[in-house]
Amino acid sequence: MDSTLVIARYNEDIDWVNNLDTFSEKIIYNKGEKLKNIKNTQIIDLPNIGRESHTWLHHIVQNYEHLSSYNVFVQGRIDDLGCMSFKKTNDYLVYLKKNSFVVSRLGLLGPLHWKNNLGIENDIRYKEAWTKGGISKNKEGFRKYAKKFFSKIPLITATSYGGCFGVTKNAITKMDKNFYINLLRTVSNHPHPIEAHYLERLWCYMFSKNDYLIKAFLDVMKTKLERKMHINFQN
Repeated sequence: MDSTLVIARYNEDIDWVNNLDTFSEKIIYNKGEKLKNIKNTQIIDLPNIGRESHTWLHHIVQNYEHLSSYNVFVQGRIDDLGCMSFKKTNDYLVYLKKNSFVVSRLGLLGPLHWKNNLGIENDIRYKEAWTKGGISKNKEGFRKYAKKFFSKIPLITATSYGGCFGVTKNAITKMDKNFYINLLRTVSNHPHPIEAHYLERLWCYMFSKNDYLIKAFLDVMKTKLERKMHINFQN
């Protein structure tokens, strides 16, 4: 199976990669401290800009003419992403045999989700960085940014979170290389650009349009039910 595992790493422990032998190629894009050699794995150092969105786009642009048939993009640490990442990275390949785009759990973008800043200014994880300039800002806002690259994107759209997904070469190359070059420019000028969060929510539409909209509705209901059961269990 012609496949590439692409990993965005900062300073995470990456030893888990040694246990993966189903991929034809493994590449770690490293934006943190130098890594020791890892068996059968290519390590490429990159500047610490653009979060994982920059890493994914960099890989696509640099390899556009010779992408693998199946491509899996995951962060250096996935055990803190909950249902937003498969616990077994090989599962992405299993599902890619039947689908052009794969994530462990889909979500929905609706009228209330297109806020200019995605509500990051009130998110406890990002509030301080947002206030002190640790996250760059975009005057256009999320909706206008999306419409600039996807003029027909609907108001209700399937989405995914966590920045981990699998995608086929055919799905990637439906857009030409310049499309990805232009996207890459938007996340290449800051360690933590707001546009990286925009892209996290746009990968699904980028590679599958709204083909998974019904499944997204079902996944959202599943997530709500799991949360409700978790709250009831704790009480």
